[in-house]
Amino acid sequence: MEHHIGFNFTAPYYTLNELTDQTTDVWIACPGYGQLAKYFIRRFDVFDAKKHFVIALQGLSKFYLPDQKNVGASWMTKEDRETDMQNQRSYFDAVIEELFEGKSLSNYRIHLMGFSQGVSMISRMAAHSKIDFDTLVLWAGGFPPELKPADFVHVDSSAKLKVVIGSNDEFYALDKNYQPEVDKMKAAIGLNPEIIVFDGIHEVKREVLASCLA
Repeated sequence: MEHHIGFNFTAPYYTLNELTDQTTDVWIACPGYGQLAKYFIRRFDVFDAKKHFVIALQGLSKFYLPDQKNVGASWMTKEDRETDMQNQRSYFDAVIEELFEGKSLSNYRIHLMGFSQGVSMISRMAAHSKIDFDTLVLWAGGFPPELKPADFVHVDSSAKLKVVIGSNDEFYALDKNYQPEVDKMKAAIGLNPEIIVFDGIHEVKREVLASCLA
């Protein structure tokens, strides 16, 4: 018989730059399957360090990559998904509470970004947290099927939805298996997506990331 028990759990998160009185923009980013946040966050060095503060979250499950040397992380599997999602919500809330210590996120332009498996995570956290984001960047990943328009009623009509995918992505093709994901994003979030197709594979390119604020 399966049982669940609650206990204290410690997990890392990473930041880039400093949160100061000069900060105007805050990024909250979720890397993809097999990626560690401490490496993923380096991609955000394209932004002005004085104005942009970056937070990279990480999947709570770590594992050895196929080379049996390097370590990766995952957000969830099909096993016990509801428990994993609740743990992720608790993790997200704890990070925001620690970093902002009662400061209102409305003091900043908020940009949420998810890559690959991180698309599902950042989408769920946007729905859960009710953060009034300025930009939501969903980069080559599947959209959670359970999210509905009622989950995004807090989103201002001026917010921007950027959907990014490489022209040679190994997992998705915009004109084939990715368009249904885009349709789900548009229907649930209620924003018309700007589709950004770049010359590349399943990867995050710095120059393309920078263009998401154009």
